[in-house]
Amino acid sequence: MAEKRLSHAYMLLGPEGPGRDEDALRLAAKLLCPEPDAPCGRCRDCRKVLAGVHPDVIRVGREMAGKELRRDLVVGQIRAMTADAALAPNEAARKVYIISPADRMNAQAQNALLKALEDPPGHACFILCAEAADALLPTVRSRCVRAEAAGGGRERPEGMDELARAYLETAAGGDRAAVALYCMSRAKLTREQTEAFAGAVKDALWQILCGRAEDPGLGRNALFRLAGLMDKTEDYLRHNVAPKQIFGLLAVETLEETCT
Repeated sequence: MAEKRLSHAYMLLGPEGPGRDEDALRLAAKLLCPEPDAPCGRCRDCRKVLAGVHPDVIRVGREMAGKELRRDLVVGQIRAMTADAALAPNEAARKVYIISPADRMNAQAQNALLKALEDPPGHACFILCAEAADALLPTVRSRCVRAEAAGGGRERPEGMDELARAYLETAAGGDRAAVALYCMSRAKLTREQTEAFAGAVKDALWQILCGRAEDPGLGRNALFRLAGLMDKTEDYLRHNVAPKQIFGLLAVETLEETCT
């Protein structure tokens, strides 16, 4: 379980619907599953989570106000959630709170959540499901591991998924010269292609973490660390850093991320 405590907060991005809901449950199962191949899908925790009946997986969503569904998630809901998070789990080692749609939290609710993200109970984890990261406060986003839900990514240039898989396989090999050669050979990609590459790598990482694709040998810690490196890459692109410098960064930091 030590690796599963790498983060206590996840931001799951994608259109609202069954695909995102399924990914949120799979992530919750991964966090609660005691098996090495989590989520195994066989243990009691996995079966209960995926059936939607686990007492330690709590959904927080918009409530009814009379006969109308509230437009927003309000501060009272988040305060009630954080009070519940202070209580011990019922069956599993952790409690998982799925907040959906998290981008419908008003400002007061987000500020209340921020306090929980800054100083969470050791047994609590939060999954924020949202269509757009920009709808959440920067301080909230900065405390979450980001990932895209199934179907959440935009269409990208042909061949980027293959480039992403090759990057992860090269990183898993642990050879610094091979990683540097791979990265520098991609330094002539355009800004748009580099952005698409980073998105494809993040999607590939998420597929592995959700159990939909095989891990090339990186391990859970490295998968999350590389996701953070891709977030850094996207941030540098937004600040007009050239692709050549981006791939120079990846050549240097990829194995730093996977080996620490």
